Amino acid sequence: MPTYKLMYFNARGRAENARMMFTLAGVEFEDYRFKEGEWPTIKADTTLFPLGQAPSLIVDGKPIVQSRAINRFVARELGFYGANNQEATKIDVVCETLDDISNKMIPIHYEKDEAKKAKDKETFRDNTLKPMLAFLNKIIKNSGGSFFVGSKTSLADILLYNSMEYVKGMFPDMPLADVCPDIAKFLTSFENIPAVAKYLKSRPQTSF
Repeated sequence: MPTYKLMYFNARGRAENARMMFTLAGVEFEDYRFKEGEWPTIKADTTLFPLGQAPSLIVDGKPIVQSRAINRFVARELGFYGANNQEATKIDVVCETLDDISNKMIPIHYEKDEAKKAKDKETFRDNTLKPMLAFLNKIIKNSGGSFFVGSKTSLADILLYNSMEYVKGMFPDMPLADVCPDIAKFLTSFENIPAVAKYLKSRPQTSF
C-alpha cells in the first residue's frame, strides 16, 4: 500500500475533495496542515512543492501537484472514478462544469469594489450559475437522483457537494429547491450517508 501525505493550509479549499475521498475509502493518509506562518518558508522546498503551490500530494515520497490532477489521481486509485470509460467521462463533464463555476466565482469573491462586486454577482448568478446548475440538475435527475454515475459515490458527487458549500456561501438567499431541486435533494441525501456524516462532523472546522 502506498503512503500518502496531503499538504495544504488549514482550510477546506483545494484539498477537501482528496481528503474526503481518502476518508470515505478508509485509506490512511497524513493530513498535513501548514502551521501558522509556515507556508512562506516551506514552499521554497521544490522537492515537495515544485511549482511553489499547494496542495501537494506526496505518494511514496514523490509529489503530485495541481489540485485537479490530485483529485483525479486519488479518484482512480480509490475507486471514485466510475466503473468504465463512459462513467469516467460523465464524471469529467460534471467536474469541468463545476470548475467553470469556481473559476468565475473566485474573482468575484476577491473583488474589493463593493458596487462592482454586487453587479458581478448578479450577472454571474443569472448568466452562468443558474444555467450550469440546471445542466447539472438534469444529469443527477437522469441518473436517479442519488449519484451522478452508477450506484456509489464518485468524485463528481464529492466535488458537487463541496462546490455547493461555496455557492451557498456566496448566494445564501438563492432558493436551491427552485433553481435546482434535484441537486437540493442530492445534497441532503449525500450528507446523510453515514460515512459522509461522520466525516463532516469530525473534520476541523474552518471558515472555507
